[in-house]
Formats: sequence, structure tokens, C-alpha cells
Amino acid sequence: MALAEIGSSIAGTWILVKNENLDDYLKEIGVNFVLRKIAAAASSTMIISVEGDQVRIITKGPKDSDHSFKLGEEVESNDPQDNPMKATVNWEDGKLITTAKPTEGSKAKATRVERRIEGDQLIMDVSVNAVMMRRIWKKK
Repeated sequence: MALAEIGSSIAGTWILVKNENLDDYLKEIGVNFVLRKIAAAASSTMIISVEGDQVRIITKGPKDSDHSFKLGEEVESNDPQDNPMKATVNWEDGKLITTAKPTEGSKAKATRVERRIEGDQLIMDVSVNAVMMRRIWKKK
């Protein structure tokens, strides 16, 4: 049921239209000044799809990523600084929620990502410690 809901609501190709609090988020995870400025100026595309029993999220932008996962199962992942993490993704109340924690010895920080639809936009809230970044996407 959750995969069908994802397929009918949040799946698609999304173009980034706005960042809120990006610089503070990047500072919080340890990104240097030059890379923060590149990230702020860059455009991004996110493709969310359901493939069999997995969800796949491809992000194309200053740092490309491609993640496939089964809902509720812990997978190995990396933060934007390539620090190793373990992440679990769930579908709750119409929201795709990722909870990630650093692996032992990693410099990563615990992160929560919530993706949801509001009107014709996909809202992506990323929280690390007390810092929250919002990315707003429009469907292509």
C-alpha cells in the first residue's frame, strides 16, 4: 500500500526552485566556504520512483547520488561529506521520512529528512541538531 501511495503522490521528476537555510545546514555538517557557495548557486533535479519493492531517489546537481532501498530496512549510506551512515526510510502519513545515524567512528551527524507534497510542490526538510534546511521542488 505504501509503495502505491508513493507512486501516486511523491514519485516523479522534481526541479529545485528554492533553498531555505542551506548555508547554516552546510556549516553544521562541516562543508567549507567555497563548497557552500557552489552548492548555493547550483541547480538540482531529484527523481523519485518505485521499482518493484524498492524506492529509488536519484539526485543530480553539484553532488550526484543514487539510492535504492526497501521501506523500513536499514541501509548503508553517506552524508554529503561522504561520511558513512546507516539510514532507514519509512512512509508515514503521506511523508517519506529518512532517519540516518553515523556509523561508529564516522564524522557524520544524525539527520532526519522529511519529504512531503504541499500543493504542487515537494517540500524537503532536512534537520541536523537544531538546524533545519528546507528545499522546495516543483514537478518537471
